[in-house]
Amino acid sequence: MSESQCASCNHIVKAKVLHCPMCNGGMKVLEETKQKSCPRCSIALQIRHYRNYELDKCNQCEGLWLQPDEFSVLTSEFDVYRDAESNPQYLRTGLPQAENYLPCANCNKVMSRRNFKSISGVLIDACIHCGVWLDKGELQSIRNFIASGGLDKAQDNKLVKQELKIDALNDRVSDLELMEKMLNKYNMKRILFRGF
Repeated sequence: MSESQCASCNHIVKAKVLHCPMCNGGMKVLEETKQKSCPRCSIALQIRHYRNYELDKCNQCEGLWLQPDEFSVLTSEFDVYRDAESNPQYLRTGLPQAENYLPCANCNKVMSRRNFKSISGVLIDACIHCGVWLDKGELQSIRNFIASGGLDKAQDNKLVKQELKIDALNDRVSDLELMEKMLNKYNMKRILFRGF
């Protein structure tokens, strides 16, 4: 069973949780001694250093396992813009062909697959509790996407979708208001007792 420790009050909870039940501070999952294995090759992952982090890497397929906090920092605009290796001339590649879902490197449960920020063209495999699996080159592709202003484009895309939903909702409200006026105009009591 995994444990989480509060970064503020050091309270330990025997589960994976995001917020401390005592002080509502951020929780960090305490490292488990269990050896992680590659979801693709089923071999043990080795520790590799990348930008002051110790990441788990497969020596065969060169995939990376990142814990949620590592993924969050390495895919943040602040970290990407300070990196001279990130290429702002990002060209989106086509999505890879469909394949089976991968097991989590930590807990062996099936991970979900999604397109990073919906428009990047980089499919990432993620376990909701344990972390993110990135195939060879995907971390650099994500960082290049962010360096090219991809997060702003993703936010703009999200805003456009929300505006379309609001417009559709406004149309429905207008239709309902018209129907309410029609029903009130031709009230059943009025029809029965007074005629039209």
